[in-house]
Amino acid sequence: MNIKDFQKKIDIIESKLDKSQLTDAFRLISVLMDETGIMTFKEKVNQLKLTYRYMLHYFAEGMADDSRETMFRDIVNSLRDIMQSLIIEKKLADSPDLFYSTSRICRHRNISFANHIDKIDDVSSNIALGEAAEVDTRELRAEKDNMMRELFDLLWTSLINKETAIEIRNRVLSLKDETLAAYIIAALTLSLLTVYDKNKLNILLDVYENSESDILSARSLVGIVLTLDKYKDRIEKDQSLKARMELWNDSILTYSRLRMVIKELIKARDTDRLTAKMRDEVIPELMKLKPDIIKKMRESSLDPDRMTLENNPEWEEMLEKNGVADKLREFTEMQMEGADLMMVSFSNLKGFPFFRNVNSWFLPFSADHPALNTEISGIKSLETMVEMNKLMCDSDKYSLFLAFATLPEQQRNMMFGQFEAQMSQMMEDVKDKMAKESHSEFNSEAVVFIRDLYRFFKLFNKKNEFKDPFDHPLNFMALPYLNSMLKDEEMLTIVGEFYFKRGYYPEALAILSLLEKSQGLHPEYWEKIGFINQQTGNYQEALMAYQKSELLGNSGLWLIRNMAHVNTKIGNYRGAAGYYDMALEKEPENITFLMNAGYCLTQSGDYPGAVKYYYHANYLSPDSVKIWRAIAWAELMNGNLEKSEKFYDKILNSEPTVTDYLNVGHLKLVEGKVKEAINSYKKAYNDNEKEFLSAYSADEEVLKKMGVDDFTYRLVTDAIKINDLND
Repeated sequence: MNIKDFQKKIDIIESKLDKSQLTDAFRLISVLMDETGIMTFKEKVNQLKLTYRYMLHYFAEGMADDSRETMFRDIVNSLRDIMQSLIIEKKLADSPDLFYSTSRICRHRNISFANHIDKIDDVSSNIALGEAAEVDTRELRAEKDNMMRELFDLLWTSLINKETAIEIRNRVLSLKDETLAAYIIAALTLSLLTVYDKNKLNILLDVYENSESDILSARSLVGIVLTLDKYKDRIEKDQSLKARMELWNDSILTYSRLRMVIKELIKARDTDRLTAKMRDEVIPELMKLKPDIIKKMRESSLDPDRMTLENNPEWEEMLEKNGVADKLREFTEMQMEGADLMMVSFSNLKGFPFFRNVNSWFLPFSADHPALNTEISGIKSLETMVEMNKLMCDSDKYSLFLAFATLPEQQRNMMFGQFEAQMSQMMEDVKDKMAKESHSEFNSEAVVFIRDLYRFFKLFNKKNEFKDPFDHPLNFMALPYLNSMLKDEEMLTIVGEFYFKRGYYPEALAILSLLEKSQGLHPEYWEKIGFINQQTGNYQEALMAYQKSELLGNSGLWLIRNMAHVNTKIGNYRGAAGYYDMALEKEPENITFLMNAGYCLTQSGDYPGAVKYYYHANYLSPDSVKIWRAIAWAELMNGNLEKSEKFYDKILNSEPTVTDYLNVGHLKLVEGKVKEAINSYKKAYNDNEKEFLSAYSADEEVLKKMGVDDFTYRLVTDAIKINDLND
């Protein structure tokens, strides 16, 4: 049986469990084990089946049992665990995926967690002794690196029993090497994001609840939240986890930490958008400016009195003119808010062989790692710099060191010289920043761990074999057992504002909708609801929300302008014109408002009203061809042919388009000047045949309303095409 057919049978069994049809589920499980020959779990299944038989017997006899529902849920959860184990057993035999191939290797190694940790401790001690004695420790460090990889692979790919879970938990909580404990938590987290294992989840819960280390607490809480998000349907049915985690509701510290972790996970999702914006918008625009930049630099070097490039007004003007300055200001603002802008720089530095191993993405940074060249000049300055940056994740630190090692020595020395010159000021800035932050170690560690996870799932060369936890918005309101403590107004407002500001409108709308009871009497609330619906094309809903804001006393220009816009979108041109009138009361010389009001009246057939707005706009901007076009067409439709012709003559003397020649043809045809009409139509036809024929056909009813008979209308196109006939 291939994996695809095997999975189909598993899905059928899972559906039986979802429907609480355990008798059918037991039967199908037994058949599946017989068909595949996987008998590892046969005894466990038989024990569960016997327990269920007794439960049904007592139920049928009418005997009361307060624990019956709990027992039923435990049986269902146990069967789900067996289903998952069956899938793993099957794929271990057949699947080439990295997770299963690594698991096969780990089984072959046959190593235990406890023995491996002891060996790592021994090697670490020998390295320390060797360094104290100033002897070469490269072989020992290579040995430790290999053992660290084996440890990670073991924890990542192996399902564990309760006894092993207790052993891991105790060692993590008692380890003197905090970085090793943090590494173990990373392996457990990645494992949980690959395959659900309640024992591993309990380890993270134990570490969070019992560790005095902010670093371990932060990492374990990140892992817990991601696990709850991925397996919410399964975990919320687990009564033992429910009883445990509901106790968190009484902890102010946990509430504060949860809020922080959730906000950072939500921010992480925004990293893709920021990276794409930098890659597709900012960098290409800067590259276009490259020749001008070089020119300015040369001018600066020739003129000693000239301002430096950073303060050059001409350089700033170039950025402003190209729109790059606005984007850079946006990035600066987002960086101050904690956005992960380093992803842009380091995403291209993950191609080193070092990153082909899964564990390397989570390895605690050490400048003495065997993969790094510790003998290059300035290495200590670089090490000091990266250690000061509390928000640079470990994988980025390795990327930086690996990249610097590839630079020519002269360039490397120049950059290190700059680092050293700035080092003292940087250290003071970091100290000041850290002193102002509360829970800084917990916060920075949570950010760092999330960034390491994010980079792995987005950049690992075999990322397609992993389910990315960052590919969807985190619905923190649906997290099992924690949702009630996270639904307070402040949290909803903060997250809702983040989504709104970043343009994640469906998510923002879902959260803002929950705040209607408390914020629905504020005009600004309905403005945001309206704007979201407007941006997503739900114009009727947008109008309703804007009207509520208006009823609550909002008469601001922003609201008026947007109400005019959505009325236009739903075809209520008269209503839209009314709102543009209101806008013009506030800004009577706003040409955009004048033109939009005229357009709306034109669409509603009120051409006399439209031309008033167009002439006002023409008075304010007499050289605008766009305004000439609007007046010429409105006057044509209004029957003022002489006035229309005056403006079309001006248009033809500028840069006429296909539409202009078409409309001039309409004018001449209405005037009865057929020859001139045909000549104008031909210019449009020759310029773009398809566009002309489509537009001419669309204007049929307009021409007939202006007195052009059907016979004349039909002859025009043939007259234009006469030259296409063969002699």
